[in-house]
Amino acid sequence: MSELRPLDFGEAPRLGSLYGFSVVQRDGQSILAGSHDQSLEACSWNLSSDVWTVHELDDPWLDEANYTELTAFGAVVVDGRIVGGGGGDHQGFALWDLESGKVRLSAQEGGGVTTSAVVVGGRALFVVGGRAAPGVQVWDASVVEADEEEYERAETAGLDEPPSPYASMVDVNELEARSHAASAVAAGALDGRLVLVANGADGGVLVWDVDGQRALVEFDDLDEGLTDFALVTGDRAYVVAAGGRQLVVGDPATGEWGEPLAVPGDEISCLAAGLVNGRLVAVTGMEDGTVCAWNLDERWLLAEPIRGMGEVRAISITELDGRQIFVSTGRDGVMRVWEFTT
Repeated sequence: MSELRPLDFGEAPRLGSLYGFSVVQRDGQSILAGSHDQSLEACSWNLSSDVWTVHELDDPWLDEANYTELTAFGAVVVDGRIVGGGGGDHQGFALWDLESGKVRLSAQEGGGVTTSAVVVGGRALFVVGGRAAPGVQVWDASVVEADEEEYERAETAGLDEPPSPYASMVDVNELEARSHAASAVAAGALDGRLVLVANGADGGVLVWDVDGQRALVEFDDLDEGLTDFALVTGDRAYVVAAGGRQLVVGDPATGEWGEPLAVPGDEISCLAAGLVNGRLVAVTGMEDGTVCAWNLDERWLLAEPIRGMGEVRAISITELDGRQIFVSTGRDGVMRVWEFTT
């Protein structure tokens, strides 16, 4: 068994480890954007140039609470700008233009315990799982909330009010997030439809058609509950799921699970999956700091498990300078970049 090759290490400036992050591609560069839960701040790491930047954020609260609690965070590129979004146990979802820090969407009611950012069919979206109310929300990342002056100008000119950002938000009460990681809800395209994969509020695992507002597939529960998901599409589609100490692949065409794999280490805390060199690959992070990379086609570990980074909070499979890599963050505050072995 080979070892995974470390490419780079980095520590977020100031204090604390990253709670959540996304890797976006802009102008040929790979940029990691995340939150280290410092109030009114986010940060980014240009993986291509190895430069960290701290971004000061405007207050997202209408009542000027003057803080943020970003323990769930994601980012996506909209019209060439990086848009960050997230929330926490006591802060609802909000959106910012990352580089200027301007609020695009003020903080919503309730708490957001998980946030992921995806681009599906040209649509840049945030998928949010909340704590205060059951269900999952899908937000259009391009929305910008009108300010008081815009409403006043419309009223003075006798025009319709600016559109509400809620008009583009979709509530999916049939799903719920049972993990604090971005992988609590997976999003992607299946047969041309925007779909989510997550725990069903009434049991099972659902592949949910967002626009059609219906379940396309329902997978049965396993003996050990599943909490984290990925949807991988290529020549065929796969649902990759994890929970407890098991990893399993499901077929969305039949709603059947394969034989689960036993994962070394403690319970799984986050998951990422994708196609790497034509192989179905998954990376699991565990509460005890173990990271494993899997060849799911052959049902074996790609390399010896990586250990010793504190609870793994987030993992992402992405590209850097033409190479397929994955990035992990743990409680120890160190960001690690790994190249997949061939």
